[in-house]
Amino acid sequence: MKKQDKENLQSKKLTDSLLVSCLAACEPVISKNAYFEKKWANCGQSYNGCYQYECQLWMGYREKLRSLLLPIYSMKIIIQMTKSCKDKATRQEVLKVIRMIEKNDYELV
Repeated sequence: MKKQDKENLQSKKLTDSLLVSCLAACEPVISKNAYFEKKWANCGQSYNGCYQYECQLWMGYREKLRSLLLPIYSMKIIIQMTKSCKDKATRQEVLKVIRMIEKNDYELV
């Protein structure tokens, strides 16, 4: 994540680049958990649905982040920006942004 985005996160200001970097961090988590869910689905008792739960949880985060960008950008452009993002946020930063969105404690810049 860029230095400017970190400063905006501290001051509870959400920018497009901050939201895109959070989206870019969500994608690998979703992909990894979907892969493991499929891989371990037929293993009986050792599989308890944790991968499915984690995948659904992060997909929900992705939708919350996208919902803030959708009034400005089309879904196609959001996906392109996410794929081209080089500065991904950490999981902790994504969770902090999600908590801010859920509490409605942020300012869109």
